[in-house]
Formats: sequence, structure tokens, C-alpha cells
Amino acid sequence: MMDVLSRFGRLDELIQMVYQGFDRFVVLSQVDESTWTIHLALKGPGGRWWRGARSSQDILGIIGTSVTPQALDILAERLSETFVNGELAIDDWSPEKDANIKLTLGPTSKTPVRVPLVELSPTEGAAYAAALLSEIALQAQPRRCRLNPPTFSASTTRLPPLARAPSPPKTLDRKEALNAPPLPAEAQRKIQVLEAELAEAKAQKAKSKSPPLNSGTKSTAVTQAPKGASLANPHKKARKYQALEFASDEE
Repeated sequence: MMDVLSRFGRLDELIQMVYQGFDRFVVLSQVDESTWTIHLALKGPGGRWWRGARSSQDILGIIGTSVTPQALDILAERLSETFVNGELAIDDWSPEKDANIKLTLGPTSKTPVRVPLVELSPTEGAAYAAALLSEIALQAQPRRCRLNPPTFSASTTRLPPLARAPSPPKTLDRKEALNAPPLPAEAQRKIQVLEAELAEAKAQKAKSKSPPLNSGTKSTAVTQAPKGASLANPHKKARKYQALEFASDEE
């Protein structure tokens, strides 16, 4: 025999609101190995519960004679889309006790699916509501026990950290320097090259700043006096002295 309800997993754990007139209903869909179950709750001060179920035989009767896995998948997909889109109605609704009401999926479609509902006693309704709340509490634990998922994640609500000024580089003391692991040979070679380039740059800079020998200094060489000038006063001509000649005794 074909496993019919295994094809109806997409109808499990669905919940929807139905607004009909002034009344509001909550519809829940659940699927297990034996039945597809519908629970209906009337919201208000006099809350009431109804329940209806469809077995594998009921579902096969909806499809007809051409029962195939593909046909079951198409029916389950159509019913789940109808449920999610809110295409639901409460037929033969009456507030009277033990009234025969039905939940209709796709009331405006060509082949609507109807599930007869039977009202539960207050005790049965309270027991089902308590079981439903316990499931909701378990599902809320991964959300830090929040009934609904937070609108904003925790990462988006936190303020960004304040910008801090960069801290000065840490200078290793003698003990830390001695205990520091030795650098690789390649790193040491690069450091030596950088140190040599830095020393050469400093030497070039110092050389470019030193003044030339002839700039800003007076020549200390003694200017040679022109020929015939006085040594005491180079701007005046020296006096010429003529040697005295005496007459000879023979004359």
C-alpha cells in the first residue's frame, strides 16, 4: 500500500488566522503517520476548540482513481499553498454548542477540500492549548526564550566601538630583547641592508649641508705689490736714489 501521508509533510506545523465576520479563528495543521489533523480555535473571552482529521483513505478519496505519487505531491502542494495564502473559510458556522461546522480549503476553487470539525470539551481544549504552549516554549529557547524572533539582530543594535589613537610602538627592554627568538637569516640580511642605506643617506645629507670653502670667507693670500711700488705703501711709487760718484785723484 502506498504511504500517502509521507507526501503531506509540507502540511505539518502550519498555522493561520481566519477572519470571518466579527469572529477571528486560529487554524493549525499537523501531520503524523496516521492522520492529517486540523485544530480550530475561536479567539475571544469564550474561547472554544474544534478538531477534525483526514485519514489516508479520505485523502485517496479526494484524488480519485488515478492515485500516483505525483498526484499526491500535487495535492499536498496545492493544499499547503492554499493554507499559507489564507484561502480558508469556516462553513456552516454557528456559535451554538455541538454545531456541525467545517473548514474549507480553497472555497472558491473548482475542487475545494472540506474537513468536518467536532467541538472539544473545555478540558480537552485546555490540554491541547497547554501542549501547544510547551512546544512554543521549546522552540523559543534557541532565541534566548523570546516568544518571537528579534526584529534586529544583536550585532546591528550594538554601538560601534570608539576610535582610539594608535599606541606608540612598544620598546623591548633588555630582558625581553635577550629572550626574543632570533630573526631568520633573510630578515637579518634585509635589516643590514636597510641600516647601510640609512647610514649612507645620513652621510649624503650631512655633506650637502656643509658650506663650500670659498663661500663667505675672505682670501688670506697676500697680494703682491706691483713692480716699482713702495713696500710701505703699495699705492705710491718708490723713490729712486742715485748713487753718488766721487772724482778720482788722477783728475
